[in-house]
Amino acid sequence: MSVLTHAPNIPQVTDQDVHDGELREVIRKAAVTKSPPQAWYRTMGHNPEVAKAFASYWNYLHRGGSVPHEIKELARIQIAQMIGCEFCARQTSPLAASITEEEKTSCALPNWEHPDPKTRAALHYARTLTLDDGRDKVVYEELKKYYSNAEIIELAAFFCLTAGGNRMAKSWSIEPHGEVSAIPAGVMSIHGSETRESEEARP
Repeated sequence: MSVLTHAPNIPQVTDQDVHDGELREVIRKAAVTKSPPQAWYRTMGHNPEVAKAFASYWNYLHRGGSVPHEIKELARIQIAQMIGCEFCARQTSPLAASITEEEKTSCALPNWEHPDPKTRAALHYARTLTLDDGRDKVVYEELKKYYSNAEIIELAAFFCLTAGGNRMAKSWSIEPHGEVSAIPAGVMSIHGSETRESEEARP
């Protein structure tokens, strides 16, 4: 679907539509933080109170807390790829510039493992929360080697917020998909491998 023919399910508000100064500031900051970008908050802007509350919670969980931002950002990309959200998979936080292209394109592949054990443990947790029910005992044994209970709560809250945001972005159809998918072939998927392969084959 081309940019010219794309019609989102929820349109984005324009600057003239935004009369709430706090929401205007949220949209302005999104141009800098980029994850999520302005398009996200312009879509949420139809409900300014929800948009502002989301931004506050997201900013704390994604860029605040005690777990390194780079770990959470890489897990965010992994979740976007597993859920199949092109919009979310294309975004990259400028605060996580140390994440390599190899990490971005490999983080959701079934046989890829991050070399850093602390990061690897978080990615395993994000994976089981996204693809299963998150109760995997082996994953918890690994997690507790590197994270406190408070940090596990932080990770769980962020991962679940991320997964829900991906589903909202897909439902709203914020932007058209690009000619080249932002999601690598062969990634783990909530849809299963057969569904993912069929989606990749679509014109």
